[in-house]
Amino acid sequence: MATKKSRHNSNPTTSKKRSANKSEFIRRSPATLSGRDVVAKAKAAGIKFDEQYVYQIRALARSKRKGGAKPGFARAAIPHAASVPAPKPTTSKAAFVRGLPATIPAKAVVAQAKAAGMRLSANYVYLIRRAAKESRGSVRASRSVPRPITTTLSAESLLKAVAAELGLAKAIEVLEGERARVRAVIGG
Repeated sequence: MATKKSRHNSNPTTSKKRSANKSEFIRRSPATLSGRDVVAKAKAAGIKFDEQYVYQIRALARSKRKGGAKPGFARAAIPHAASVPAPKPTTSKAAFVRGLPATIPAKAVVAQAKAAGMRLSANYVYLIRRAAKESRGSVRASRSVPRPITTTLSAESLLKAVAAELGLAKAIEVLEGERARVRAVIGG
């Protein structure tokens, strides 16, 4: 029988040494080098990537130092399944708060949100409820029915008050001017 040949080279001295990946190359290069210089240095080392990739990796490294990676980098490493957070809920936090009755205490809302996989504070609940209340108030104000400013009795008393303030002669003059303007509009 024929013996199987091993695919792996058992001699460690002849095995190919693993080179650093692109991201590691960028992180190890001095931050004072421009993106273009890093690309040129990598090309000389036999690694290919573009200038934009340099900026993405550097931004990702900066954000990790500050406390968290920024989403949106297409070439960022995929995390392990154990470190992947739970999937985001389908509704937003604000919609979740607005969906519950306002009679429920804020602490109970926070507890329900935690059970649903959301993190929010009691202050956030108060903020959303206040904004919802203000928006309801502005809708009602815009739907108000126009009411007459005065009734006929108050219009007469208003006319008397104006006449007393302006003087009877001036008030009659103003009224005659208005009568002439109305007749001109009517055509009579």
